[in-house]
Amino acid sequence: MKMKFYYYISKNGELWGEFCSIINGEKYNIGYSVFLSRKLTEIKSEGIDYFLKEIEKIKNGEKECVEGYGETLDFFIFKDRVDFTDWFKDYDNWSCTIEEFTKALLGKKKFLEMPRDINSYLEVEINDL
Repeated sequence: MKMKFYYYISKNGELWGEFCSIINGEKYNIGYSVFLSRKLTEIKSEGIDYFLKEIEKIKNGEKECVEGYGETLDFFIFKDRVDFTDWFKDYDNWSCTIEEFTKALLGKKKFLEMPRDINSYLEVEINDL
C-alpha cells in the first residue's frame, strides 16, 4: 500500500497543500484513509519531529504511550501500534502498526523538504498490502 503527499491549486489559484491520501484507498480498510491520512495531513513539520522522538523513547522503554489528538480524533502511540479514536463515533476505533505510522511520518518529513510547488509529489510505501 502506498501513501501520497501532494499540493493542489484551489479555485482561486492558491497553492494548497501538504495533503496526504492512500493510493487506491477504496481497496483497503477505511481506517487508512479516515484516520492515518487525515492525521498525516494535519501534522506540521515540528509535530513530525516531536512524534519521531517520542516513538524512539517508546522503543527504548523510556515511555509506554504517547497521546496525540487531531481536529476530530485522538490517537495513542504504543510500542507495537497506534490506536485511533473518532470523537463523534462516526467510525469505529482503528489501529495501524507502529511501522506504518513511522513510515508515514518519515514520508511526510521528506515531502516537506521538497519545494512548495504544485509539481512536488511523493509516494511512500507504508506496508505490503
